[in-house]
Amino acid sequence: MEPGPSNDPSVSEEGATAGPIADRMEGLLEAADIACFRVMPAGTIAAVNDAFTRLTGYTRAELRERSFETLFDDETTLESLGSDLEQAGSTPTSTPIPIRTKTDVVPCTVHLERQPQDGDGEGDAGQQPSITGIVRRRTSAADSTVKSQSDLTYGRTFEALADALPDGIIVLDTNSDIQYANPAVERILGYDPDELVGSSKVKIIPERLRQTHLSALQRYLDTGERHINWTYVELPGQHTDGHEVPLGVSLNDFTYEGDRYFVGLFRDISPRKEAERTLTEKVVQLESVSYLGRNALESADTDELLEKATELVAAALDAEYAAIFEHEVAGPDGEALRLRANTGFDAADGTTASVTDSIGAAAMADDAPVVIEDFETENRFDGPSVVDDPDVRSGITVTVGPATDPWGVLDVYDTRRREFADHDVDFLESVATILATAIERQRYERQLNETVSDLEASNERLEQFAYAASHDLQEPLRMVSSYLQLIEGRYADELDADGREFIEYAVDGADRMREMIDGLLEYSRIDSQGDPFEPVDLDAVLEDVLTDLQVMIDRQDAEITAEALPEVTGDSRQLRQLFQNLLSNAIEYSGDEPPRVHLSAEHNGRNWEISVRDEGIGIDPDDQDRVFRVFQRLHSREEYDGTGIGLALCRRIVERHGGRIWVDSEPGEGSTFSFTIPVEAPQ
Repeated sequence: MEPGPSNDPSVSEEGATAGPIADRMEGLLEAADIACFRVMPAGTIAAVNDAFTRLTGYTRAELRERSFETLFDDETTLESLGSDLEQAGSTPTSTPIPIRTKTDVVPCTVHLERQPQDGDGEGDAGQQPSITGIVRRRTSAADSTVKSQSDLTYGRTFEALADALPDGIIVLDTNSDIQYANPAVERILGYDPDELVGSSKVKIIPERLRQTHLSALQRYLDTGERHINWTYVELPGQHTDGHEVPLGVSLNDFTYEGDRYFVGLFRDISPRKEAERTLTEKVVQLESVSYLGRNALESADTDELLEKATELVAAALDAEYAAIFEHEVAGPDGEALRLRANTGFDAADGTTASVTDSIGAAAMADDAPVVIEDFETENRFDGPSVVDDPDVRSGITVTVGPATDPWGVLDVYDTRRREFADHDVDFLESVATILATAIERQRYERQLNETVSDLEASNERLEQFAYAASHDLQEPLRMVSSYLQLIEGRYADELDADGREFIEYAVDGADRMREMIDGLLEYSRIDSQGDPFEPVDLDAVLEDVLTDLQVMIDRQDAEITAEALPEVTGDSRQLRQLFQNLLSNAIEYSGDEPPRVHLSAEHNGRNWEISVRDEGIGIDPDDQDRVFRVFQRLHSREEYDGTGIGLALCRRIVERHGGRIWVDSEPGEGSTFSFTIPVEAPQ
């Protein structure tokens, strides 16, 4: 609703309202050809309406250049008018003053009142009130007939304008008796305007506020003190059918022929209030959904989440009760809806609802929300599922989980008959979706944790088996090797060339078997027998590895170059083995040319990426994953030595350090083995 009427005639150069006067009041004054003005304490004319310019014959620009006193054709001064106002207190004054127009002198009556200055003027002058007034032309007795006809015309004009307004207008006297009411009053409050005239205004004020109104009016008449903002205030009105109507009200007072009156313009703001209420409800519901979503991600306790959900739902919908039921296909009582959480009522543990004739069963069967606005007119159900309250009148039930396999239902009940809005149903469905997602996620997490526990137990058993098997194989293998050596030593002279060759094959096979068993034993101990992680300087590790491989490097005439390597957190012994396996492979598989190997390190996000690049024989892309498996060889033993477990050890070491390892290679183009290690220590 726009600001209400005021005696302030502030008007812009183009004639549009610039001050707090309402457009409608300005229109009424113009229609009645009543000139109005506002004068600053210094005497400058601040604003006038069109009727004032017609009365004086001056334009607004010309009036702004004049002092208000120059329009007086007698000895009246602005100072004398101010004195009259001070003596009158808060009561407006009326003074006969001849007004000097551009062409003549016109006898007029000037009605004045002080009005607080709204501007931000500097010093005391900026804080002094301005003088606002209206000017009415005085007529002689000979003009009485004309005046009567004119007044009749003005009255009809005002009545026509007031009748056309969509807002209510009521004029009161100082006794709060209604002197005028326009037709809009009936549309807004239900009262016939003709019946209101002559009655007390308190009739349209709610009973609880009537005494407050009468006391405030009397205080204003006695002291001029206003306890509310007259420009615009929101107050309830009393409708004829008994309900209250929210109104936006603008107030003002005026004096006519010595009598004081009050005028009120008001508008029904029920649509705006309803929109504000709906918006507030939506905001509360959205905040509840957001909070529940965060809680669902952070909480692993399903019961706690369900209890929190019922509390939030009941509060957000301003409902008495909320409940969540889980659908049990084969529970202790057979198929049933078992109560899991509730708010607003007490229920015994294990309370169930029927799956054949309950509201929850209907929601699951129809795959749609069940909305009940009044149980008294609802024929499908006698009442809520388990709430033992005969006053329950309305409710909503939605399904939790997919329609094909619902987890359960969410119920909300209230003791009032309610027309639930679409956003209320949407809110409940959003909550149900969050609950279903959280329950499913928690179920997956439980399954995952169980799987991880089973996998860890299986890996532990496999490690124990590998360790036991490799350890137990050592003894018979040593026996085979020992007896082969005895045969070779005692009977060498009696063996022919084939026999000695067979003995060599057997001894070589036993040695290779021992190497494979040692490798398997070492592979099984990567996790269980590793050292605690600590800061490790990879440059120092590389230096030690190069020292250990010096004989091999010299024999192969290998050239090893390296960039600066970082310090990481890990097992220094295993990292040393990792570098040794990668470098020895790079030298071993160099082909016919002298080995050329380069090591580099790159900081890549949260990881260090270490690479070992050679110019050797390369690896077919189809075999690049197989080389990291246990006992997988790409070449015959006649071509290259090895057990086929070195790169498998490298993978286990890198994985223990929280990284991964891979190879980029093409046959004949060399290979680049890369692995990552976290910059920060893995947990």
